[in-house]
Amino acid sequence: MGHADGAKVDEAIPGGTGGLVDEILDLSRQRQAGPLSSWFADRLRQQVGSGQFLSPDRLAAVGRRLVQDLAGYREQADVSTAVIGMSGGVDSALTAALLKQAGWRVIGLTLPIEQDPSETDRGVETCAALGLEHLHLDLSEAYRAMLDHLDRLDPALGAEDDTAHRTRRGNIRARLRMVTLYDQAHRFGGLVASTDNFSELSAGFWTLHGDVGDLAPVQALLKSWEVPWMARAHGVPERTWRAMPTDGLGIGAGDEAQIGATYLEWDITQFALVEALRDDPGATLQHLVFVLGMDEDRHAQLVLGTVLARMRATWHKRVNPIRLDHPQADRYGPLEALERRLFHPAVLRSDPPMTGFSVELQDLAAHLVRALKAQDRRLVTAESCTAGLIAACVSGVPGCSDTLEGAFVVYRPSMKIAALGVPEALIAECTVYHPDVAKRMAEGALAAAPEADLAIAVTGVAGPGEDQGHPPGHVCLAAALRGRETRVTRHLFPGTPAQVLSRTVDRALREGLAALQEA
Repeated sequence: MGHADGAKVDEAIPGGTGGLVDEILDLSRQRQAGPLSSWFADRLRQQVGSGQFLSPDRLAAVGRRLVQDLAGYREQADVSTAVIGMSGGVDSALTAALLKQAGWRVIGLTLPIEQDPSETDRGVETCAALGLEHLHLDLSEAYRAMLDHLDRLDPALGAEDDTAHRTRRGNIRARLRMVTLYDQAHRFGGLVASTDNFSELSAGFWTLHGDVGDLAPVQALLKSWEVPWMARAHGVPERTWRAMPTDGLGIGAGDEAQIGATYLEWDITQFALVEALRDDPGATLQHLVFVLGMDEDRHAQLVLGTVLARMRATWHKRVNPIRLDHPQADRYGPLEALERRLFHPAVLRSDPPMTGFSVELQDLAAHLVRALKAQDRRLVTAESCTAGLIAACVSGVPGCSDTLEGAFVVYRPSMKIAALGVPEALIAECTVYHPDVAKRMAEGALAAAPEADLAIAVTGVAGPGEDQGHPPGHVCLAAALRGRETRVTRHLFPGTPAQVLSRTVDRALREGLAALQEA
């Protein structure tokens, strides 16, 4: 999948990171596919320099941590047997190697279905090399019997040879294998190990309910570089980690031919997209070519189109099962918290993220930061019910330090009075949930922060119940621009407390933008 425009690029890459770049090009099989085009070569050099492609030292540390965590899970969850489908590929081999080193009993199953014998042979060889227990079951006859039955519903399934029908047949193969693996896991009192990697995950290059098991040690690793490097480091036979990646499902040629890009091109593009949207959350699909600087590299543009098309077509897999914005969706959080506290092994108990703002809120915050920069102004917030969420959302925008002056969290009436000068008599007469209180909060924040030019203030009832005669969702907002009349609005936001807060932050950012636009 290389491109002729990059014929001399590989030679020009070296510089300070050349040794690592050369090794990445080798282990990713990119040299066999062809040289990288100019955009990919430049981006690879940048991403290696910034540490996005892990160095061997860091990969070795990741491998040690994975083995340690797998051992911890084995002890804490009281399960010590893992069943793995040994396809003959590098992912299943690395997964098996890590589990074996972590002290698990690993049972490798070769389950060919009208498959290239060399792939099955590699699976058998890997089991022997790693010292795994090995079971073999040819599922070809069961597969053909299933096709015969399904042909009664749709005779074209077994007869047609276009991509859509080959994909359906490939999915049947994958799910038939998974049925077998789960049966054997139950037989041995163990679990099924997932073997998918990060590149396949993001590409949707896997079968829903056919490839995903119970424990996924390598799902965060890049297929292009990290998986083969770690496989080599953890004793996987070279014939396996050098092999051309295939799905073994008879859908088409190798993985990369089906994806429409080499794995290295895919990984480079993924990193570039994440970086671009981090820096500019408002970037649109139509402008990504220019945001990414691809306008002079036609091959890079084609790969970008492939990446976006595959992700658009497969996003539902990565959020399966899909949870609607159900009226009772607030039940999920407490249930997850309960299970995390009482049942999850310690190795799985990571702290929840400090902030979790939606893409839309990040986009609004980025627009506000750009507007503040354009006018050389600074922001201060005065927050009651949101308790600093507005400032936290703005603080997530790269470069916000030039525009965010600070925040006052004034949850109690006493803080509104002491920190922002809100009259005690006003609160006594109107309660804290009044537009005039929001107005005095914003103006008090500007008075207390002389370097700030815009103040956004909020006071309201997040819920779940009413307070001081005001219903949940009752929110008052104020946006004060120094030297201008303060904007004040009152709202009644529907939903759960979390939804009310999210809508409040959204409206607060919009009010700030509106105040700047009126300047």
